[in-house]
Amino acid sequence: MSSTLGNKRTRGAVSLGELVGKAIAPVTARRGFATADLVAAWPEIAGPLYAGCTAPERIAWPRHEDEGTPAPGILFLKVDGPRAIYVQHDLPQIVDRVNAFFGYRAIARVRILQSPVAATSKPSVAAAVRHDEAAEEAIAETVKDVEDERLREALERLGRGIHGNRRE
Repeated sequence: MSSTLGNKRTRGAVSLGELVGKAIAPVTARRGFATADLVAAWPEIAGPLYAGCTAPERIAWPRHEDEGTPAPGILFLKVDGPRAIYVQHDLPQIVDRVNAFFGYRAIARVRILQSPVAATSKPSVAAAVRHDEAAEEAIAETVKDVEDERLREALERLGRGIHGNRRE
């Protein structure tokens, strides 16, 4: 079985990443991205605190006449309106992470664009926590005498949070 990738013939299966990367490269290049890898790796770059409320929009690269080291660009970052102040506070760390991703000082500044960010499906915190049966029994035993139902449920959630084990 052979498939065709552009003018190049290959034998066997072709990775989806190779096909998708070639298909979206022109689109991402027009939007200011040298590669789609930044968009794909954004949740890891932004971290769990900002992955759901931020998204890289484009990079504006300055024009340079010499053939030396390229000048750093400006990252335009979409941020959900209410979280923009928190993101602005942590911009130095975000710039450091983006530059570490590229492997050189690719970004000098970030411009925040307050705009809704498309929701991405991410695992909930509750799905990432495993509960031990013994811990569940200990929690139930501890809060069994609490009369107020809402308080008892809140204490149970607190106990699960304390006794929960994160997946590796």
